[in-house]
Amino acid sequence: MNTTEQIHQEDLERLKSLRYMDDDFMTVCLADNFEGVELILQIILGKSNIKIKSVRTQEPLKNLQGRSATLDVHAVDSDNKEFDVEIQRKDAGAGAKRARHNSSLLDAHILKAGDDTEDIPDSYVIFITENDVMKGNQPIYPVERYVTIFMHQSR
Repeated sequence: MNTTEQIHQEDLERLKSLRYMDDDFMTVCLADNFEGVELILQIILGKSNIKIKSVRTQEPLKNLQGRSATLDVHAVDSDNKEFDVEIQRKDAGAGAKRARHNSSLLDAHILKAGDDTEDIPDSYVIFITENDVMKGNQPIYPVERYVTIFMHQSR
């Protein structure tokens, strides 16, 4: 086999191992791909009216107090809702606490000095995983942030 054929064979082998679940491949496919990101979010969130106005891939979010993060896909829609879409092939690192961490960083970067916290737009952190990391045999696991009000009963 000559050098050109050998390189071609090596390229074919690399292509066989690629799939959309690869971070690098996904980054290239979704960079500036508004329609692709819209479709993914519409399917996952079950909302057909999502219109993306910006997409950034591999965006670093710095945290001066602790651990930073790099968002695989950071998108903003026409209602200023913010989305972090993470592609995760390995089970490790795809848990609810990592989503919580990314959510806190996203919110901290959305809110600027002097902004009223009541005006912070909605944000979504979405993990697309190769395996069912929650082990509940479901295609989608919504995780809601909520406030519970505890009532003190007098005796």
